[in-house]
Amino acid sequence: MDIVAHCLWAAAAGIAAKRSIKTSVSVGGTAWWGVFPDVLAFGPSLAAGLWLRLAAGPTAGAAGGHVLPHVHLGLPLYPAAHSLIVFLLVLAVTTLVARRVVVELFGWLLHILIDIPTHSLRFYATRFLWPISGFRVDGVAWWTPWFWITTYAALAAVYLVLWWRGWLSPRRPAADQGVREAARQ
Repeated sequence: MDIVAHCLWAAAAGIAAKRSIKTSVSVGGTAWWGVFPDVLAFGPSLAAGLWLRLAAGPTAGAAGGHVLPHVHLGLPLYPAAHSLIVFLLVLAVTTLVARRVVVELFGWLLHILIDIPTHSLRFYATRFLWPISGFRVDGVAWWTPWFWITTYAALAAVYLVLWWRGWLSPRRPAADQGVREAARQ
């Protein structure tokens, strides 16, 4: 799935968690962890490509007419960032250190679970059992037009439900709401 959709799904999950469970949840933190696997996998390559492009000047082009040179620094991190096993290890360590479950980390889990069926074997199929197994699922490529449209239609529906339930506006303390209602009268 594309990184924008990952961010929006994770934020929606963070909003729902914030309103449903009795612990504080950072929606921004959940959204960050929702894009983390792709940032870890592709961020170093993008940063290095931008650096090389800027350092070499405007006339330095990459092969094949690409704007940025191809740099594969972060790609070895792709399997680790998209592994359920690595996620579970990080969650366990984080839970022990923080002495609580860091709910925001579940944005990372959501990313992995979404990527498993939305990547084909031809393009970054998710090795979600890495390093134990290289097993991958031949899913629907997320950039397939009908699937991309369905994804964003589903996101629109989810955010419509969140809006309808009043979950998109910030919570107001009960005392503060009473003061505002009295001021309106």
